[in-house]
Amino acid sequence: MTIIWKKDLPLPMARPRYYDYEYLRADDLTQALDYLLARQNLAARLLRPVGVVSGLDLTPTGGDVTVGQGVAIDGDGNVIVLPESRRSTLPGDGTFFVWIEYHEFLTDVRDEGGVAAETRWTEEGLVRVSATAPTDPAHAVLLGKVTRTGGTVTVQGTGRQAAGLRVPVGAIVPAVGAGSQAGITFPTDPGGGSGDEAYVRYWPYSGENTILRIANGNDPDDLIAFTQYGADRLRIGGGMLHLGSLEGANVSAGQVVSALGFWGPSVQHAQFSFRAGKGFELVDRSADGPSLAYTEGSKPYADLAVKELRAASLRGRGGLSVTAEGALGLRATGGVSVVKDGNGNGDLSVGGVLTVAGNLNMPNWTWINGGTRLHIGGPERLYLLNAAGVHVGFGGVGGADSGCLFVENRSSFGGDMRVTGKMVVGPATPPLASWSGGGISTFDLFASGAIYLGNSEASGYTISLNAATGVIKGKSKQFAIDHPLDPPDATQRRQLIHAALEGPENGVYYRGEGRLENGTATVELPAYFEALTRTEGRTVQLTPVFEDDEPVSALAAGRVRDGAFRVRTVDGSPASHSFHWQVTAIRADLEPLAVEVPA
Repeated sequence: MTIIWKKDLPLPMARPRYYDYEYLRADDLTQALDYLLARQNLAARLLRPVGVVSGLDLTPTGGDVTVGQGVAIDGDGNVIVLPESRRSTLPGDGTFFVWIEYHEFLTDVRDEGGVAAETRWTEEGLVRVSATAPTDPAHAVLLGKVTRTGGTVTVQGTGRQAAGLRVPVGAIVPAVGAGSQAGITFPTDPGGGSGDEAYVRYWPYSGENTILRIANGNDPDDLIAFTQYGADRLRIGGGMLHLGSLEGANVSAGQVVSALGFWGPSVQHAQFSFRAGKGFELVDRSADGPSLAYTEGSKPYADLAVKELRAASLRGRGGLSVTAEGALGLRATGGVSVVKDGNGNGDLSVGGVLTVAGNLNMPNWTWINGGTRLHIGGPERLYLLNAAGVHVGFGGVGGADSGCLFVENRSSFGGDMRVTGKMVVGPATPPLASWSGGGISTFDLFASGAIYLGNSEASGYTISLNAATGVIKGKSKQFAIDHPLDPPDATQRRQLIHAALEGPENGVYYRGEGRLENGTATVELPAYFEALTRTEGRTVQLTPVFEDDEPVSALAAGRVRDGAFRVRTVDGSPASHSFHWQVTAIRADLEPLAVEVPA
């Protein structure tokens, strides 16, 4: 294996041996110098401090850029020096990369003994400017990017390559101890204050017991932060420990921003989370392991065991469940109330909720008083059974059934629920017409089967909507639109009644306008045309269009293939007039329409 120490030069493996009266040549001295430089560069390259060491700042100068004096190191370990600031010309407007390369050249010509030659290799950084990034990044140290717009030059804040200590193999082993000469110590007072310091140290504090100390001081606002995925996840500052998404992207309501994970391999994993705007959750993560990525309510809650819990108020934002292995007693000298406090001032008018999973036995009750409202819900069928029937009524002024929902005894109708009056479902519903003898007023109506409109099964239902197939049946499909000749504020306004066009197929059409060029044209249909329609049954209609009595030709269309069709003149004339076109096809996502079916 050949080790390269600079560009394409192999690492010298031999050095000169000097002795008295030896005749030395230029190659001998060159070999000795290359040997020393090769080891120096190789040592620097092993640590890989590639980039700018100091200086070499970019400064706009008129319509150009000036590179300040400074030092850098390239990937071969060459020390690149720019001894004085240098102005570089930008080739025009645009964004340009600016970098520096190691450059050596021969200088100091002498003529001794009849032989003239340069006597020195001079090293100096070579500044490059290009609209593209350097093709040899190992030997080019990027100083940054500049943008020139209308002669004004700005230096971008990204792309600059800074030198730093890198250890590709092995480990960094600092000294052990609690003093300033041990561990890793950072420069003091970086912000210009006094007494600020930061360090990492490790030492035994009692026998073989050791301590690893990470410190940042001396002000209470000095921070220690652990950053992950673009935000500080753990921060120590002001005498407090902070968890969350600190100084990162804004979080949304309901997002889990911080959590503590508890691992119990082969037994259980749990997580104690804080959800923004919601509060704390203790959830079971045995199925996947603790992480921030889970939606509210998607994980089972983990058990929290306490010997005794005393609270003036026990509150659950999403819900509160109390489980007891024995009997659960709710006892209070003032009684037990189950209410919903909607506005924080004890208003009971918003209603309470009491859920009973088993039977609710009321042996001594003769009346249930809901105050304002009484709601009964459950996952299964609701049975209201009474020997005399069940009557859900208005109970106020008016007739016996005024505003009522009347449910007859199940022996009369086989368990049917019949509404003898009007039914209003949900808020924001339109009022029922005054002439309506019954009816339902609701905002949305959902049906998984079908909806039928008509008098009876014997006379047939005039209109039907089948939810499974999406088919609407009716003798005429009509709709009303505002009359375009009647202004909106007219006292006597009219409507136009239009009917849907009918045919024995599930058809679609597309139309547009094209123009001939030298007697031909190609019409492109929408990109989804081939996927939506069947290949058979496609038709094309054409209508020539003339302007100012220009001559027109009879037109013919080719078949629709690959979402397009061709148009040409019938007689082959090189016409250039416009034409209207219409394509009719049959949908491919539906079965062919059954036209003649039993009534």
